[in-house]
Amino acid sequence: MAVLTCYLCEQPVVTPVPGDDHIFCCHGCRELWRILGDEEIAELKSRPGLNWQNLRNSLSPESPKLSMTADPRTVTLDIDGMWCASCSILVEHVLTQLPGVVAAQIDFATSTAQVAVDAATTTPAELTQTITDLGYGAKEHNVEDIDGTDRDLSLLRRFGVSAVLAIFVMMFSVPVWSGYLPHLPGGLKDVLAYGLWALATPVVFWGGWPFLRGAWSSLRHGVPTMDLLIAIGALSAYGYSAYTAVFGGRYLYFDTSTMLISFLLLSRNLEVGTRNRAAGVVRMLSQLSVKEATIWEDGRERKIPAEQLMIGQNVVIRPGERIPVDGIIVAGDSSLDESFLTGESLPADKGAGDMVYAGTINHSGRIVAEVRRVAADTILAQTARFVRAAQGAQGQWRRLADRVLRIFVPFVLVVGVITFVSWFVWGESMSHSYPTTLSTALLRTIAVFVIACPCALSVATPLAVLAGAQRLGRYGMLLRSDDALERSARIDTVLLDKTGTLTLGQMAVAEMCPRSIDLIQLAASVELASEHPIAQALVRWSEAQQIPLLTVENFQSLPGFGVQGVVNNHRVSVIALRSNDAIPDSLKNDADRLIGSDRTVAQIVIDNVTQGIIAFSDQIRPEAKQAIAALRDHGFAVWMITGDNHGTAQMVAEHLGIDHWESQKSPVDKASIVEHLQQAGHHVAFVGDGVNDAPALVQADLGIAMGTGSDIAVEAGHLTLTRPNVINLADTLTTGRHVAEIIKQNLWWALLYNLVALPAAAFGLAYPFVAALAMLLSSAFVLGNSLRILGFSPTRYVKGVAMVVSTIGALAVLAYLGL
Repeated sequence: MAVLTCYLCEQPVVTPVPGDDHIFCCHGCRELWRILGDEEIAELKSRPGLNWQNLRNSLSPESPKLSMTADPRTVTLDIDGMWCASCSILVEHVLTQLPGVVAAQIDFATSTAQVAVDAATTTPAELTQTITDLGYGAKEHNVEDIDGTDRDLSLLRRFGVSAVLAIFVMMFSVPVWSGYLPHLPGGLKDVLAYGLWALATPVVFWGGWPFLRGAWSSLRHGVPTMDLLIAIGALSAYGYSAYTAVFGGRYLYFDTSTMLISFLLLSRNLEVGTRNRAAGVVRMLSQLSVKEATIWEDGRERKIPAEQLMIGQNVVIRPGERIPVDGIIVAGDSSLDESFLTGESLPADKGAGDMVYAGTINHSGRIVAEVRRVAADTILAQTARFVRAAQGAQGQWRRLADRVLRIFVPFVLVVGVITFVSWFVWGESMSHSYPTTLSTALLRTIAVFVIACPCALSVATPLAVLAGAQRLGRYGMLLRSDDALERSARIDTVLLDKTGTLTLGQMAVAEMCPRSIDLIQLAASVELASEHPIAQALVRWSEAQQIPLLTVENFQSLPGFGVQGVVNNHRVSVIALRSNDAIPDSLKNDADRLIGSDRTVAQIVIDNVTQGIIAFSDQIRPEAKQAIAALRDHGFAVWMITGDNHGTAQMVAEHLGIDHWESQKSPVDKASIVEHLQQAGHHVAFVGDGVNDAPALVQADLGIAMGTGSDIAVEAGHLTLTRPNVINLADTLTTGRHVAEIIKQNLWWALLYNLVALPAAAFGLAYPFVAALAMLLSSAFVLGNSLRILGFSPTRYVKGVAMVVSTIGALAVLAYLGL
């Protein structure tokens, strides 16, 4: 079969992008070709190992041009009635043809569509109407109505009614199976035939309506989907049986069409249930959002919609209410339920200066919090967005499955036609047990269409990713990148920052030389604007001594070194003290003594002269040693990288059993170490919490930011650890490996199943209802295998399934023997 490929990257083309007599797979390839030209492209193609996908993405391809009056926006739609990935392909294909639509991405796992559209050209109502015209239900996404209960109940009702009617059809079809139909009296024969017809009609046309609707849309738009195969199979058996009932014949196949629809509906219900269970984390996060907030303004309280809150406003939260936004408590204290965020069941005590997060519950006291992140930017909102993005992320396995799906249905149609022609023309030479007729050829073709359902292939990746995201949530790990799970599966080396990551980050002033109130006042004043644990420790120490702080001007943070600013007309710096720094002789002995200790040492520089030395101490996290041991037990190489002095770094590394460690490293140095390890062939994860960790978090293959750290670190990471400990790092990384393993198993199973099942059906080894059962079991394997990530044990259901299968087998044998 000829496959249209891109002129530049030579990948299969899904939506052709024409340009200068060539066809490209996307606008990026087209613009890259225009920029570089044929000669440069030929030279690039000659290089071994060139990654066209990365090269194309790095050039920020030009989007379709919008007019000056354009109103670009992203519309999220809920879609009802998508039963397999080929449905999503059809919807995506049709949406991208609409004027004003820049791009569309359909997430089959949650039945949603993200559409980038020029609202001045195409409205959301037109988008939903277009999808409705395809035969699907569609509406704009509403976080208050995301569980899909109504559509799930509708599908369950269709299955329940169809299954009951199908059982009656099977019971009354015993004379047909045993060959007694032609020998029955004429009146009884007609009653039986027309009775079976009456029972089968609602099953095929009401129970099977979702499939018929999808098949009609598939034909109208020229995009073959799985619904088309199912509709052809069910209607062929039904139509042939109706013809036989009217004009006479030996066999009726109403039982085939009804059992086929019933098994497929059962498969869809199992699939929907699994998707709903795996997507529970998305629903839970969306339902935690608060619609209305109470603000304190001009000495009084006033209620406003939560989305109208602005940074700097004060929000009042009473006992029992949810926190509407991320902020810092400025008044009051209380205990908060942060279980959804941290996984801890015990309430967390919070007071002035503590951070609170949207979606958490205020238990006891009234608090006032200053808004630090608006509703759309809270950790809660960001997590929900990234989890949804992860479901639709085009990882390497998802891209493989999508490429196979786009050619699979047309391939099965071709195989079905070949099967029908072969059995109809040469059937008698292929089977010597009985003469081949039109009915036999038809049954073989129906079996091919049914047994080749790609449902297992379509859900192999998204269900595993959803389950992985939910499992990470149990560890207090939130997704901040749509490919975080895929990244974590490849990690073999873990680098950790020290302060705030392996230690509690609750620094305390241990010693100061000389101890001067004026010196403390200047140093603490310049540190007041910093978020670093050392700065906070110095400020707390000065407040404990009731030393008033002064205003700082021209404040500047020096990541990895310290801070500086102007206080009371003096240029004040509090920076790390190195062993080779020039300091006054009066402080040299104290400096050598403190640098040689296990403490963090800083110097206070006033107007370019070192005036004092201050030492800080920190506590190692109680669970850090166990976490490092777990990482090593799972085969990860562990490094510690810190900007702290050599003595402190050595003490912490030896206590935790870390063999590889580096001290006195700047932010750029940390990123360089990560890059060096990557060049040596390692896949590196970096765990950090401060501004000085941001370059390394970005450079690493996987960045894990402590949720209690700086906003810059959180933004730079691919994952955010919400719990204030590192005990689950190993479990997080092994979850990524587990998800990748499950995806591989699912895809291999789906591919091997079709390689075996298609020939079996084509050569007459599987009747249509057996094919439907095989397809059901294939999908059930993928669903159950994906749920193993969440701790599901398939063995609990083996006995029940075995009993059902044995009962069906016994009834089939009895029917075959005419008993």
